[in-house]
Amino acid sequence: MHASDTAPGATSKFKANWDALCVECKPADGQDPTIEDVLTELRTLANRRGSTEFLGMSKNDLGELDDKICALISLEMRKPLPSYRNSYNRFASWIGGVYRDSPAEIFTPNYDLLFEQALEQHPLPHFDGFVGSREPWFDLASIEHDVIPLRWTRLWKLHGSINWEKKEEIANGSKVTRAIRVSREAAAGKVMIFPSHLKYNQSRRMPYLVMLDRLRAFFHGNDAPRLVVCGYSFLDDHLNEVLLDGLRGNRNAQCFALMYSGLNEHPRVVEYAEKQNNLTVLARDGAVVGTRVGGYRTGTTGGNEHTPWLLEEALRGDDPEILYPRSRLGDFHYFGLFLEQLCGGGGYDTQPVV
Repeated sequence: MHASDTAPGATSKFKANWDALCVECKPADGQDPTIEDVLTELRTLANRRGSTEFLGMSKNDLGELDDKICALISLEMRKPLPSYRNSYNRFASWIGGVYRDSPAEIFTPNYDLLFEQALEQHPLPHFDGFVGSREPWFDLASIEHDVIPLRWTRLWKLHGSINWEKKEEIANGSKVTRAIRVSREAAAGKVMIFPSHLKYNQSRRMPYLVMLDRLRAFFHGNDAPRLVVCGYSFLDDHLNEVLLDGLRGNRNAQCFALMYSGLNEHPRVVEYAEKQNNLTVLARDGAVVGTRVGGYRTGTTGGNEHTPWLLEEALRGDDPEILYPRSRLGDFHYFGLFLEQLCGGGGYDTQPVV
């Protein structure tokens, strides 16, 4: 947020205001609030009527804090892939190593450019809805007609990207506003949906609406589409609505949700899967298959060939001789290792990309 905010004993007004909002947003269970909790509270306060200060902050202070938080999120999203081989490289290798009758489609709510970087490093052509060379623009016709070659991966960024930017210009005597893709970080007016309660309404605008339409179309474009979800917590209602409607509308479709933690830490997706038999949940300590919830049975990891994404461990305070299976496929790092083995790899090292 500010240079002084990262130093020990930080005292800038942004740090003080942030701390005050975090205390205000802290849930009853004592957990630390998420960035979405804080931004939701902040924007609710900023949009209220009147000019009364809250927690010592005026509406102007709230607006400045909002801008600083969003700038910090953008700064974090600008980080590139590391130089060594990583899960994104392994994912790209898997995409390029499998012949497909239909193109691979990636749906991501992330703003960063890590998928783009990995696909370009391999190199694998991909289409994200933008066409052109000097200032690629968002082209709805290219998306709707879908005549891009099958070997091109489709990359749909559901919440925008740090290199999307709104541009206003005069064309044929008329003012035109459109989304363009820039080679730098987007400037003022950038097209991103930041985590807050406003994202549901923002997702109903262009170009996000088209991205959600692509997710809807995914479930109807194939007889038996398969969607693998990794790194998503199922806490975005506007995305859940599209995903669940797609599964209900096409009973041949299957969704496999790979969750990072145990079943108890993902109650929402467990509840969905208990009612939707074509939604399978694979969590760290158990699964929901065919609407039935259960833990993994001992002795079912299959041996060392599934290491390191499947392992066995003893429970704290339990008999150390009893080992319980644990799945780490919900961690994108281990999911990448799993995909690498599928397409012929097998090393678990972190060697540089070649």
